[in-house]
Amino acid sequence: MMPKSIPYVSTPKDLVTTREARRDGFLSIALRRDIESTPYIEQGKALWSKLTLNTKRCDDILKLAELRSALLLAAGCSAKAQGNMDDDDKSRVLEEFVKRVLRPVGKKYIDEIVYRYLLSLGEQLGGRMKNIIGVMAREKLSRKIIAQLRVNGMKFAVHCGKGKWIDGAVCSSQDEGNAKAIRWQNGEYTRMLMHNANIPGVAKNVDIVVFNKTSDRLDKNSLSPILSDQKNYVVMGELKGGIDPAGADEHWKTASTALDRIRTTFKKAYIAFIGAAIENAMAGEIYTQLQSGLLDYAANLTNDNQLTAFCDWLVNQ
Repeated sequence: MMPKSIPYVSTPKDLVTTREARRDGFLSIALRRDIESTPYIEQGKALWSKLTLNTKRCDDILKLAELRSALLLAAGCSAKAQGNMDDDDKSRVLEEFVKRVLRPVGKKYIDEIVYRYLLSLGEQLGGRMKNIIGVMAREKLSRKIIAQLRVNGMKFAVHCGKGKWIDGAVCSSQDEGNAKAIRWQNGEYTRMLMHNANIPGVAKNVDIVVFNKTSDRLDKNSLSPILSDQKNYVVMGELKGGIDPAGADEHWKTASTALDRIRTTFKKAYIAFIGAAIENAMAGEIYTQLQSGLLDYAANLTNDNQLTAFCDWLVNQ
């Protein structure tokens, strides 16, 4: 049953992300970015070493076939762009790179190549971090749900996308963070939560979906009977992990549009929204939707009390 009131949410202001939570969120992302950047830095070191050993002047790079992809990246050609170029195109780009960029810097050509290579890798990392921020939000939610299941004494299992379900009694902390799905027994009811599920009738993947049935496997064929029957949907929601207040309104607009599509197709499922960056105007809209019944639950991802209460509500549906 839907709660008559949302714990820890009495006014729109309760949903707003605090300055301290925003600071902590930026710090968590920065620390994760440091970890994710390590392989890219090592690639830069490896390229520097190969160029030092195999070249004496900048024109020598034109003979290094095994480094061509990395050199083209330094010259400004992304992996996607390289996939649309033939060998002649690639040779022309590198020749121009040598002529216009490397020859003018003289003996510092290796440093110039590596700096530009790392700059291109930085763009890749920036794109990757957008996905990782979403992953961090899913990790946090999964761990909170599992913690609540344990506190409630409910039997559960996690699935990491490959292999079999892992019993909650033996699953590791890494399994919890990597969970693509969680299933549990709530009295006589079986429940299965899936992250980022491709749902028929919705134009995009849905971040959070709870079903009243479970499957031994998570492949498309095994899930099809569950996904195709609207009676199997218990809770559907959007999860936004971005902490930057500058993007908060855009995240809410995207989520709100997705939730509207869900409401149109799934009349009986509970609708939820969980977000990390919630600003004043956005909080007012969310609170209004809670009061009107358009939203059944909302919580700020950075507020432990709200998130814990949400997870308790979720596992008891």
